[in-house]
Amino acid sequence: MDSTTFATKVEGLAPGEGRLLGVVPMEGTRTALVIVGHLVELGSEGEPADLPVRPLGDGLAVDPVARCVRADGRTVPLTYQEFELLAHLTASPGRVHSRGQLLRAVWGHTDAGSLRTVDVHVHRLRSKLGSYRERIVTVRRLGYMYTQR
Repeated sequence: MDSTTFATKVEGLAPGEGRLLGVVPMEGTRTALVIVGHLVELGSEGEPADLPVRPLGDGLAVDPVARCVRADGRTVPLTYQEFELLAHLTASPGRVHSRGQLLRAVWGHTDAGSLRTVDVHVHRLRSKLGSYRERIVTVRRLGYMYTQR
């Protein structure tokens, strides 16, 4: 597969899963280095521009700049993956995300053998959210969604 064909396939990323920044063919091989990332808007000081804290209803908020979640005014200690998972789910409340979609968006791969990784992280995330745990809903045989009930 040439780099142009590969780039076309990678550009099919769903919104929020990153943006194709470049494809670099590896000399002497049929492999290409694909650079996928998120572009960050910089403010006048060269620092990332302030992103608004995203309130998620009564008492729960995601702060993308500080990379933290607050529940009833207290900071919820999350791992990097837990924060990424919650941020991805809360970016589109009411949308069902399959385990495969979550693997691609949060972990960057689609290895079918690791679908349980999503379940384990959702379980851990729910336990840390306390009374807000019900907001991450399991949609049987499909995946997970965030709801603002």
